[in-house]
Amino acid sequence: MAMSLKRIRRSWEEDAFRCPYLDTINRSILDFDFEKACSVTGNNFNVYACLVCGKYFQGRGKHTEAYIHSLQEAHHVHMNLQDGRVYCLPDSYEVVDQSLKDIQDMLNPTFCASSVSKLNTVPVYARGVDGSDYMPGLIGLNNIKNTDFVNVILQALARVPPLRDFFLIEQNYANYISSALVREFGALVRKIWSPFNFKGQVSPHEFLQAAMHDSGNRFKIGVQSDPMDFLAWLLNALHLALGGSKRPGSSIIHNTFQGSVRVSTHKAVIEGDDQVDEKEMPFLYLTVDVPAAPLFKDALERNIIPQVPLFACLTKFDGQTFQEMMNGDRRRYVITKLPRYLVVHIKRFSTNTQQFTEKNPTIVNFPVRNLDLANYTQLPENSQGGVNTKFNLMSSIQHDGTPDEGSYRAFVHFKANDQWYELQDLHCNQIHPQLISVSESYIQFYDAVPLEKK
Repeated sequence: MAMSLKRIRRSWEEDAFRCPYLDTINRSILDFDFEKACSVTGNNFNVYACLVCGKYFQGRGKHTEAYIHSLQEAHHVHMNLQDGRVYCLPDSYEVVDQSLKDIQDMLNPTFCASSVSKLNTVPVYARGVDGSDYMPGLIGLNNIKNTDFVNVILQALARVPPLRDFFLIEQNYANYISSALVREFGALVRKIWSPFNFKGQVSPHEFLQAAMHDSGNRFKIGVQSDPMDFLAWLLNALHLALGGSKRPGSSIIHNTFQGSVRVSTHKAVIEGDDQVDEKEMPFLYLTVDVPAAPLFKDALERNIIPQVPLFACLTKFDGQTFQEMMNGDRRRYVITKLPRYLVVHIKRFSTNTQQFTEKNPTIVNFPVRNLDLANYTQLPENSQGGVNTKFNLMSSIQHDGTPDEGSYRAFVHFKANDQWYELQDLHCNQIHPQLISVSESYIQFYDAVPLEKK
């Protein structure tokens, strides 16, 4: 009875001190995806968002930009962009109201272990403030300017279960939050999977700024780059930022993607004195070459685009096929350890003698399910069939057009409803999986099939 009276009294007190300006909040214009900097001073600390007009201002004390804005425009409700607390200005009292929770959740979506464990099995449907429906995990990413090469990599990485689950729970990387790259990548993954978004799209603006800074402007907004180069850089940068080292399994990146390959180098020496150098090399992705496209045309004068099976490209790793090196050496490769999640890079781009980038349009046919790498993997003698060698496709990144003016899109498998989708910047459309295997695939992400399901 005493507890009931306390709850009634607390409810009465909250109603008695309810902020009279809550109905001035305009949720349709709120956007927390951009740099949290004051629109007047440009400073990025102690910044508040005006929940009436959506602009950012610094401070809330007298003579601060937010304080002046509240007087000049009669916009009284402001949210701290760091901790999500809301204040009424110029009176400067804190507003505690349950009706603000949706805005606080949009600013900083949080997940618990229970909700994360259901992402692959239970589809979630959400609705934006404009009435549009979307599915968390299947939302568009804004192409700020020639940033589609980043968007496709983010879409692929955001659905790799161990990586996704790690970054959805902030406590997992709380010790490394000082890294802007880790912090913004985690925030973006949480927004992609958040059911609290006010619209079915997210802007990766803050993540791009962190990537620009950490890469020394190697990857910039407005300059098209190769998504494979970006992926290789991002995986290594996140690994180091999370305290990773050369020790196997020292970060979630290596735990998820790292495998190993044995490289046997046959030195170019005097005939009869064959020298072989063998090394075990770790990898985060496998690169395969594709045959050169033919120069002839068909009877209708159309260029012929050949098709080859992925298995023909994978012979590079059969332990028997030699690769000729520029210095005359010959190398053979064989996989000695398969990762849980395999990334395959189909090498389509090369630089010719005139330093121009050329694209090989050969279509590489590949199975969407049960890609078997047993013939390219040297299994341990004591494995007795206990090693995963079959993989299912999770996502495929495709390049369309010429090397200079082309664009990228991603095909992704959504496990919760077992459907395939095409994601290209803000667009998300369901697609038949048979269309994926005949595309100009460039980067592929595979998930190892559990042994009991082979």
